[in-house]
Amino acid sequence: MSTVPYWLQKQRKPDLQALAAHVGVKNYDKLLKLDLEEALNDHLRKNQTRLEKDPMASGFYKRLDSPVKRERDSGGHVSAAATSTVAEVKKTKQRRQTLKAREELEA
Repeated sequence: MSTVPYWLQKQRKPDLQALAAHVGVKNYDKLLKLDLEEALNDHLRKNQTRLEKDPMASGFYKRLDSPVKRERDSGGHVSAAATSTVAEVKKTKQRRQTLKAREELEA
C-alpha cells in the first residue's frame, strides 16, 4: 500500500472517476474512493512519461517534486546532507532591512 499524494486525496470522487477514464484506468467505476486514489496513484506513476504533459494530470505531477521532510538519525539529529542544503537555502535569502531606533536618528 503506497502513500497517496494529497492532491489525489483532496479530489472528489466524480473528479477522480473522470481522471481515471481520461488516463485509462480500467474498472474504475466499481472502486471506492480510497481504492480509486490508489489505482490512480499507481497508474499515474507507472505512466509518468506519457501522462505528465496531460493537463488533467498536471496537478498530480507538479506535487511529486515537492520538498521532503528532512531525515533524522536514530539520535534525533538532522543528517549532514539535509543540514547543508538548508544552510544553502538560508544563505540565498535576503535579510530584512534593520531600522534604526528613533533616538539614534534624532541624535
